[in-house]
Amino acid sequence: MPAADDFSPLTHPVPLSPPNRLAYITAGGGLVIESEGGTTALDVTPLPDARILVDEQERLLLLTGPSTLYPHAVLADNLEATGITLIETRPIPRVVTTIPIPEPSVVEGIAPIWADLTGDGVREIIVTLSNADQGSQLVVFSEAGDQIAAGPAVGQVNRWRHQIAVAPFGLAGELELADVLTPHLGRITEFFQLDDNALEVVATVSGYTSHRLGSRNLDSAAAADFDGDGHVELLIPNPDFTEFGALGRTADGADVVWTMPVDSIIATNLATVTSKEGHISVGVGRVDWVLRVWP
Repeated sequence: MPAADDFSPLTHPVPLSPPNRLAYITAGGGLVIESEGGTTALDVTPLPDARILVDEQERLLLLTGPSTLYPHAVLADNLEATGITLIETRPIPRVVTTIPIPEPSVVEGIAPIWADLTGDGVREIIVTLSNADQGSQLVVFSEAGDQIAAGPAVGQVNRWRHQIAVAPFGLAGELELADVLTPHLGRITEFFQLDDNALEVVATVSGYTSHRLGSRNLDSAAAADFDGDGHVELLIPNPDFTEFGALGRTADGADVVWTMPVDSIIATNLATVTSKEGHISVGVGRVDWVLRVWP
């Protein structure tokens, strides 16, 4: 098995079955699948801090082709991806496809959202594309690389959209995509629904954010039915990172349903664990070196 210094220090490996199979980004900038039978190095160049996603078939999805084409640098460095790569790990690891991002755009983030937004049982790939002409916009691709839909562009350079989650946020359980528009400035949470080939904003909430300027922590918010009332909430920090707000959809749009004080300042990503009974626990690390868990 690999030594600790074989791994990229900016992300984490992902386990695969059977035991002792591992996919990881190397310290030298490669992608490797390790098993007891040997090591497979794939012909891709990952983003150094890319988060590898794994689906039920143990396929991998990650951002590739690092570039300095759009040096916004709000996510800790000026490298952003110019490709999205899908990989099969069985029976033999191979690259299925790489979706190229046409210049001058890049993917501004560390991972796509890989979720069924259309409700047809097949996952789509959702990314934030950014360029110097129009800033950021959300774009939805099929796994084959076809563009399915796009949302509105911010319309200004160095203005970011942070994609958060796809979940049945709607009052009738409609699938919606949540993001934060300009998390360092405007701090507007948006809920989108898919309308043909467009992502349309159906509700907004101001005053909450999902990212600190310059941080690689892009998982500070999460979506689930945290209070067990049958409705999905978006749990997201306030601008001071001292409290979480649970944002829910309402008849008038969306609002803060309840809040959850942290009693310090949030220092890490938000983690969630679901028990066998379906109960969701939430945990976060604080700046005072305390792990705060809400069981």
